[in-house]
Amino acid sequence: MAAATGSAGSPGSSPGTRERLLAVACRLFAENGYRATRTQEICRLARANAAAVNYHFGGKEGLYRAVWDRALESTLEDGREGPPLSADADRDWLYRYVQACVLSVFDSGMPGILRKLMTREIADPSPISRDVLANHIAPRYSELDGHLRAMIGPKATDYQIGCCVFAINAIFGSLALNGTARRELFRAEKPTPAEIEQFAREICAFFIGGVRALRGVPEKRR
Repeated sequence: MAAATGSAGSPGSSPGTRERLLAVACRLFAENGYRATRTQEICRLARANAAAVNYHFGGKEGLYRAVWDRALESTLEDGREGPPLSADADRDWLYRYVQACVLSVFDSGMPGILRKLMTREIADPSPISRDVLANHIAPRYSELDGHLRAMIGPKATDYQIGCCVFAINAIFGSLALNGTARRELFRAEKPTPAEIEQFAREICAFFIGGVRALRGVPEKRR
């Protein structure tokens, strides 16, 4: 196929084309959702040939998958930065998870894009929503599930874990929607890195207290 040769004017002739397409697609899919985003518009804004999406990603669905990969990888990498919170690996992971969730509410970068992608996918599922759930969203929740089980102990029930996951994620949904609460918690509409760190630590401490309480529940009452 002529496009694969890299000849002048072909979709693959510019080495930065793929990255430009991905950067534009991340923004448009997050803002508009899968269905309302047009590949022609992505190509126009990325200054790319109209066939570039097919050339680099195999079509719109492949580009959408790549957007999810980029958003998740970038957000998780950001969450791993910084010194450990404690010697407890599970507690430290939970803190990083909470921190990433807080960033996703306020950040205009990849954490914010990831939150918008998830919101859009829930409100208006894409044609590949099952694939997105299985390969992008479910593994993230599975990792949270594993760390919570390690913290609560081997006798944790699926119902307890489900309640914990719901409670953790409900806090950030509320934070995203409740402007009054944000103004009470932070001095400005967008908190400083220090305020985000403090908030993440306080929420993490709250969760750890809940975990300790669950560990103390007699087995016959679980």
